[in-house]
Amino acid sequence: MNKLYLATTIFVIISLLVCCNRNIDSDYFNGDIQYFDDSHKIIKNVTSKSVSLDDGIQTGMIAVYDSLLICWSPKYQDHFFSIINLDTGKEIGLFCEKGQGPREASSVNCIFQLFKKENDLCTFLWGYNQSRLFLWNISQSIEKGMTVYDTIVTYEKNRYFFLFYQPDDILYVNRPSDILNREEATTPFYEKRTISTQEVIRKYLIYKEPLLRNKDATKLEYSFYTWDVIKPDGSKIAQAMRYLPQINILDTHTGHVVGYRMKNSPDFSFFQNDTEINSMNIYYFNIHADNNYIYATYWGKEMWNDRIGDEVPFFNRIHVFDWSGKQIYELVTDRSFLRIWFDPVRNRLYTIDTNTDDIYYIDLFELDL
Repeated sequence: MNKLYLATTIFVIISLLVCCNRNIDSDYFNGDIQYFDDSHKIIKNVTSKSVSLDDGIQTGMIAVYDSLLICWSPKYQDHFFSIINLDTGKEIGLFCEKGQGPREASSVNCIFQLFKKENDLCTFLWGYNQSRLFLWNISQSIEKGMTVYDTIVTYEKNRYFFLFYQPDDILYVNRPSDILNREEATTPFYEKRTISTQEVIRKYLIYKEPLLRNKDATKLEYSFYTWDVIKPDGSKIAQAMRYLPQINILDTHTGHVVGYRMKNSPDFSFFQNDTEINSMNIYYFNIHADNNYIYATYWGKEMWNDRIGDEVPFFNRIHVFDWSGKQIYELVTDRSFLRIWFDPVRNRLYTIDTNTDDIYYIDLFELDL
């Protein structure tokens, strides 16, 4: 009898330990979580270089290719984009007209990806309100001094956040979290779609459940927030998580997703607790990449006051990962790098200062990156 009692007690204790130590991540995340030890990273102190611009209004979100600085901002009155020559400092022109006409849009996204079609630099823009997908030919627009769209497609009206083009009529689209009611929100996922026929070829699930419940659905929507980038060869998509110190890497060929998370850090249990979203730490804010590295701006502190007119704090840490999720470097910058863009031609990492609209960059050749 004593032996039976002892065995039962041991079983109960083991069961409790297993329950208490159950990996909460496996309840939510549709992939593996691998922890990285940032103590082995190489720290590089970096001196940035300024860009002198004499003409035009550089502001908002930027994209850079060679000598072209492309700015997206709601501050532009009749257009969405301004293009400025980085070498001359002169504005080339304003492009992509606002409006309700057949070649206009009431809203479009900032640039998520630049790519070449034949010899022309292009990007895709999504006009949600008119359900239009615009293939903007940037090179032809500059040459002709007017906005040139190679294609305008009436596209299925959905909430698409990131748009990543691949040859052979393929578009990878991020379907972000959506609030269904006060207590429910959908989880984000990716779709591989055709452009011409709007066929969904494949769905990539980042989370196991299509929707989650919380007493505040807004918290759920914000909790899923990431900034994403596609590897230039199209084989992987990286996501920088805002509320976890975690980089997700999605393999577009296999559909397998892996989360690479800093050791001794929070996990997905924050979905279940009552912590206010405004009191949670901000970790990764922005991300860009080349075929070798992922560059992610890091904060690791509580959210600042982000009211219009308030000054954005000094972001001076960029974590550099390879595409297997290993943190290789930490760049400590002399100026603030909040949002970043990698230029593959000159091998530079650009930013625009949110407080001053100054443009500056890191020369990655000088860092042997």
